[in-house]
Amino acid sequence: MTRLFVEILCVGAAIACFAWRPFIQSVSAFHLVSVHQSFRLCHHKVSKTSPNLLSCRRSPNSRRCLSSPLHSTMNNRRDEASTTIHVEDRKSEGVPSTWKEALQRFFLGESGPPLVVLSISWFAFTRLQLAETISIHDITIFILAIVVWWFQEYFFHRVLLHSPFEWFGKSIHRDHHEKSYFHVSIDPPALLLTWLFAAHFMLKSVLPWHLCLSSTIGYAVAGLYYEWSHYIVHTRVKAPTPSHENYFVGYISTAMSSMFSQMRDNHIRHHRVDDKYWYAFSVPAMDDLFTTNPEIKVLKRKESP
Repeated sequence: MTRLFVEILCVGAAIACFAWRPFIQSVSAFHLVSVHQSFRLCHHKVSKTSPNLLSCRRSPNSRRCLSSPLHSTMNNRRDEASTTIHVEDRKSEGVPSTWKEALQRFFLGESGPPLVVLSISWFAFTRLQLAETISIHDITIFILAIVVWWFQEYFFHRVLLHSPFEWFGKSIHRDHHEKSYFHVSIDPPALLLTWLFAAHFMLKSVLPWHLCLSSTIGYAVAGLYYEWSHYIVHTRVKAPTPSHENYFVGYISTAMSSMFSQMRDNHIRHHRVDDKYWYAFSVPAMDDLFTTNPEIKVLKRKESP
């Protein structure tokens, strides 16, 4: 009974996060309508008092107004405001440049990742309380869930986020591509929790309870690793410097540095070279497996006339 209550509470929290979206959108829409009405009233008053300000230079084959003193002034101010907004956004967003700043922003400055960590902790605690001991079946299903995430991550990115048809996920991903490469990219808590618990309930419907928990933990750990990796390669943080204190530490630090550099190189190519390639993330080798990791020189030769 307690288990069911906690699950319902977690799903309810995710739904509550989504419930704010229509309210925010309605407020924004009301604000935009008010601004539009104010502009129309101002335009009407100016046309009566100073008609020269609205005099247009028109295209010979069109009735469209190409320029006017008032329109030019407004366009200039709009461009200045847009530039100011982008600068302020960049300053306020505060893209981390050190590992300490990145860790603080990811785990303390955002609510999504800590909630995922708490969910994983609850799943792990619940699994340890069960009478069934952790067996080879638990370990196998844990690893299998991670591998499933790798394939899902690749094909979701390639097939859906870069799909030939329009849907809201593609439009959100398009906005992500249109931003400056260096920005804070962390999914909202509603999306993270809804995705996690949807997967949990699907696994619960086909697996015994103890294996469901083990697979959910593996799936959630892989998802959190992806969220962290995608976030960190979009920051200004540099690859960790390999340590040579001893063989073991040197091997681990070198591997981490190499993995980080490879993930960032792949993702920068996806953003800046050609978004039809380099879809993999957690495991860059997925691009090799599905032949979406071409040599840049070969790619340029194909594109050249």
